[in-house]
Amino acid sequence: MKKRIISVLLVLVLFFAVLPIAASASGGLSYFCRVQTYQTGRFTDIASSDWYAPYVQAAYEYDLINGRTAGTFDPDSTLTIAEAIKLAVCIHSIYYRGSADFSNGEPWYRPYVDYALRHSIIDEEYITYDAAVTRSEFALILLGALPAEALTERNTVEDNAIPDVPLGFTYSDAVYMLYRAGVLTGNPAGTFLPNDSIKRSEAAAVVVRMVNASFRQDVTLKANLSAQEIYDKCAPAVFYVLIYDSMGQEIKTGSGFFIDESGIAVTNYHVIQGAARAVITTYDGEEYEVSGVYAADDFNDLALIQVDGSGFRALEMGDSDSVMTGAAAYALGSPLGFKNTFSQGIISSASRMVLGIDCIQTTAAISSGSSGGALLDGTGKVIGVTTMTAVDAQNINIAVPINLVKDMDASGLVTLSALLPDTDYYKDYYPVPDFGAFSGAPVYKTETVFDTPYYFYRVDRIGMRVEDALEGYTDLLEQNCFQLYGYAIEEGSVFTYYINTTYGLLVSFGEKDVDGVDCIRIQIYSI
Repeated sequence: MKKRIISVLLVLVLFFAVLPIAASASGGLSYFCRVQTYQTGRFTDIASSDWYAPYVQAAYEYDLINGRTAGTFDPDSTLTIAEAIKLAVCIHSIYYRGSADFSNGEPWYRPYVDYALRHSIIDEEYITYDAAVTRSEFALILLGALPAEALTERNTVEDNAIPDVPLGFTYSDAVYMLYRAGVLTGNPAGTFLPNDSIKRSEAAAVVVRMVNASFRQDVTLKANLSAQEIYDKCAPAVFYVLIYDSMGQEIKTGSGFFIDESGIAVTNYHVIQGAARAVITTYDGEEYEVSGVYAADDFNDLALIQVDGSGFRALEMGDSDSVMTGAAAYALGSPLGFKNTFSQGIISSASRMVLGIDCIQTTAAISSGSSGGALLDGTGKVIGVTTMTAVDAQNINIAVPINLVKDMDASGLVTLSALLPDTDYYKDYYPVPDFGAFSGAPVYKTETVFDTPYYFYRVDRIGMRVEDALEGYTDLLEQNCFQLYGYAIEEGSVFTYYINTTYGLLVSFGEKDVDGVDCIRIQIYSI
């Protein structure tokens, strides 16, 4: 059994039953009787509307879990390993003997640990008992409290159907058995979160379901879908998007997917960046206008958009925090304009830092144009937004976690054009941003060599720091659909090159000495 070593500053002990409980003639679960009365308002921190209120009441009436103080329950505090063992020991003792007549030792939990070892509730000592117990450890400890016949199977939960509890872990059998008995139910996202701690409120629910079968829950979980089933389920919710600039020119393509039948959809920010108009093409070939943007997150490269229309098929959002390395993964998008391209792979890394974002790395293939598409798990839920691939690498593909989308606000809609930068352009060289207009510096000198224009701006006339001016100009180029092309060194100075293939323009910029004057040089090539 894996041990956890966690330093804690304060040990809080649950007040589990230590008094004898009257046994019925039939024994077993019928030994668990209501031995004290719970009155409304017994605990000031428990509201009748709280989901766990009925469980707290039952746990109190069974004298299994009492309050932290005379008037409070403290539902959000976490259980320790020692407290979990004490609870399991009390349940075991009541089930088999009709009572739980223990006295605290030194340390207080020693008698419970000795009993747990003696009756195989745990199989060996923990290094520390004051650490918070994880949900998986709690399942393992509790399973030893009751025999199999007291945990009658009532639910169909297929092997590997719990996304973050694949078979083969030390705790897998315990978790699946308790799911099938209706004792554990996971969380609304469909995951169990095995490494998270467990709260007193959650512990109350679990133990009440352990000792009273009428509280047990119905759960049905199916194992992963086949690749064909995932495609059939998800493809109608994924679309191709075509972007137009303010001149009406088609400038790029990308992908996106619906998360609501009303037309709320997700794509990458860099897909809609520089868009004056966007048109999507759905799985069935129908075209719809993008009417606006709810939220545009440049840092996380996400955009929440509205598509005109309704009745769209939508993807169900999964829990990207529960993604596990090695799990199956599928990508749906429109790479290079090939609509509804479907690829299969695995999660190469559930947590990979890329450009400051904690991303998902996958072998499910994506290419240019896949940006904004869906990364799906084995149940067909979207867990990420396919964003980038590593060039000259062995199938390294990156997706932004879907949980970041859940935090985006879909309340205020603005038009695409409202996001366009306020840019002045060089005459006859649209869409190359005018560096002088951006930086506030007048043109110091111009020249043309073999039809290639050069513009020079004195550094001491720029209305901001040089570093800020160059960084801002880079952002402006990217907002106008230029992409980094490379770097070159000229006479000891580094020049950066950006390209716009739609308009056939290449821009270089960097610092240049002109007749002893420090300048910024902008060069524009037609390609």
